[in-house]
Amino acid sequence: MGDRFDVEVVVVGAGLAGLAAAAVAARSGASVVCCDVRAAGGRARSDEREGFVLNQGPHALYRSGAGADVLGRLGVGFEGSPPHPVVSGYSVTTGELALLPTSAGSLLRSPVIGLRDKVRLARLLTTLPKLQSASFGALSAAEWITSLGCTSQGTGVISALTRVATYASDLDLVSADAAVAQLQLALDGNVVYLDRGWQSLVDGLVAAAASGGARVLEGERATALQARTDGTFEVCTPARTLQAASVVVAAGSPAAARAVLPDAPPWELGAPATAACLDLGLRRGPATMVAYGLDQPLYFSTHSPKARLAPLGGAVVHVMRYGARTSSEDRDQLWALARRCGVDERDVAIQRFLHEMTVCHALPRPGSGLAGRPAIGATGTAGVFLAGDWVGATGLLADAALASGEAAGRAAAEHALRPPVAGGAKVER
Repeated sequence: MGDRFDVEVVVVGAGLAGLAAAAVAARSGASVVCCDVRAAGGRARSDEREGFVLNQGPHALYRSGAGADVLGRLGVGFEGSPPHPVVSGYSVTTGELALLPTSAGSLLRSPVIGLRDKVRLARLLTTLPKLQSASFGALSAAEWITSLGCTSQGTGVISALTRVATYASDLDLVSADAAVAQLQLALDGNVVYLDRGWQSLVDGLVAAAASGGARVLEGERATALQARTDGTFEVCTPARTLQAASVVVAAGSPAAARAVLPDAPPWELGAPATAACLDLGLRRGPATMVAYGLDQPLYFSTHSPKARLAPLGGAVVHVMRYGARTSSEDRDQLWALARRCGVDERDVAIQRFLHEMTVCHALPRPGSGLAGRPAIGATGTAGVFLAGDWVGATGLLADAALASGEAAGRAAAEHALRPPVAGGAKVER
């Protein structure tokens, strides 16, 4: 089985959740090894092509979200810019683009909704920061939006904003507490598009883990996790066997976590969120910078310029459909939106089509909400902890991954470093 050595904490998975767990556990004083079948970063990795930096679809970090707080505590800095402030609403049915009401100023000028909806939306913008988001967990996001009493046009606008905030295509499948919390974050500090892409976060987290002494093993899949009679664990990869006092499973999907756990627990999980995305590097920017679909779950946004992701004079644009369908119909629809927003195919320097990305492995379910997601300790095995974008009661998307990673890393270190009980084993460093 190759090498065999002992550590105090093994982290399975080196995405954002796993890297955060590794960094926190290492900085808590534990010896840590983090392994992943792929390169560190998972879906947060960025690619650089001909001077353009492409994230895997559109990525944005909430400036006042839980993820930014975790990064701050780990000393992982980031730089970037907020999105372009002018947003258009796009109707597939009519092909029209019109100013979308996303602020007090644009609310007055937008032709998309009438006076009745403008009054209701103005009231929502005023009251939204004061809402207790946790109180809406019993509802779906769609039910909450219906309760606001808008016309079909107003409902379409709020639904578009909610899709962008949650990345959910079907708002009947995501809990309203998560939707309200995301909209509050958007109002509070908005998001930032990161200079040099999300690879900058990956590199920062790897450095934070290494500074605490953690070792990241890329290209090593954990094939088995076994509990030993002395209370420790063995994590096997094709290259080695790791013995640890505690383990964090941050393997990505719930199915991947279940495949590793000694006794897979019966979690009650929501639906996954998927997307189809067209990533474009352009020699010049489009005429329309940002557009949200009003009658289809579509998104068009120019991420650079604002963030530094393109050569001088160039632009990086992401065109996305929330909820992937077949490759051909999604690609055609995304190109139609790109052309409508002023993308000339002669200006395309590079392009990439991602047919079916997993945006979130399990959305918070209506009825149980964020609080109903599996806790970090919901593994069925003491000393084994979970982390991922579907774990814990805090945040959505990257915020959830980083928050659960921090909590799981801290818990794993505490478990590994606790004084041994009589007759028990303590891992030697």
